[in-house]
Amino acid sequence: MEIKEQFTKVEEVSQDLLNIFLDPYKDDCRYLRKAQVQYLDSKQAEFESIKGEFSIPESCYISDTGHFNSVEFNICYNQLFYIMVAYLLQNKLLAVMKDWDLEIYKRYQLSNFLIVKFSSIFRKQINSQHFQGTLSINKSSSRRNLIILKTVCAFYDSNDGWSEGDVTIAIIKNEPNNVG
Repeated sequence: MEIKEQFTKVEEVSQDLLNIFLDPYKDDCRYLRKAQVQYLDSKQAEFESIKGEFSIPESCYISDTGHFNSVEFNICYNQLFYIMVAYLLQNKLLAVMKDWDLEIYKRYQLSNFLIVKFSSIFRKQINSQHFQGTLSINKSSSRRNLIILKTVCAFYDSNDGWSEGDVTIAIIKNEPNNVG
């Protein structure tokens, strides 16, 4: 079941951005191959979601199960999330992180981003050799030194394989004079 929504603008995420923000992953665990950002309103640059193409030729932690599983769901979510945030910061589209730039983000990418809620549902097995995923932010908020991003995602393949999830991310903000 592929998502069929009409977007007014679709923009490829650069390979450079993918390389920089997937760098923390070991080579055999880089499942996100390419990504594109989807907009509903090109005039107002209204970000809707990011879509990624994935391939898991061989699991990085277990013998081949023959399908996409919950650990791989989490890894793919993280990779798509990291790229989405990088793209949004690069293009100044994430108001709740307006004081951040790519250098600050890279510095805190692993240490300051925490999954505080994670749920996933698997409706039908997904072929891990080639599948897609989408991710969007439902709600963002900021208070004191914390940013909260509530996200939704789905992974699917061309044979109606489907899984979806809700993930809440807490980001620890450093005050501007403590960012360096």
